[in-house]
Amino acid sequence: MIGLTGGIGSGKSTAAAIMASLGGVVIDADRIAHEIYLPGTDGHAAVLGLFGNAVLAPDGSIDRQLLGQVVFNDRGKLNQLNGLIHPLVRSEVAGRMADAHRDHPQSVVVVEAALMTETGWTGGEGELWAVLTDPELVVGRLVSGRGMTVDEVKLRVAAQTDNAARRAVADRVIENNGTVDELERAVEVAWLEFTGEGSAA
Repeated sequence: MIGLTGGIGSGKSTAAAIMASLGGVVIDADRIAHEIYLPGTDGHAAVLGLFGNAVLAPDGSIDRQLLGQVVFNDRGKLNQLNGLIHPLVRSEVAGRMADAHRDHPQSVVVVEAALMTETGWTGGEGELWAVLTDPELVVGRLVSGRGMTVDEVKLRVAAQTDNAARRAVADRVIENNGTVDELERAVEVAWLEFTGEGSAA
């Protein structure tokens, strides 16, 4: 298996999509985290218990933008939130990994998660890959692509580990400071080396 990580705006999700096109079975831990916030779940109840109705959207779901405004300005509250959500995500990811290994025994299972370095977790045995992008490029991508302000980007980046820490623990580093085509090529080369499926030439 491969644990795939990278900070916000790094292109991690694009890399995961490329890996899926190459035959990988991708489990998106960040998407699972979103699902854990849905009404009726243990995560939804836990978040309300910690932060109250101030983070609720009109439809009863957790308003992630409001929640972000709270936790990304308060490291203690962010740690509390992570302490609630991470165990729930890990449990669900572990179940889906078991299903993937059973249903696709010959395939590479890819667990995509933003906070693998921070939590010291790669999702299981295998390699940890990190998609890294220069910080100034991240700011430009998120401001132009997601409509975030520079201050919002900086708060979110500051809440995650830095590229040096990711680089130090990764088995493979994929630099993503260029085009999507260049990222695709880099992922393909790493994939073929990992799987031993042949040359990417």
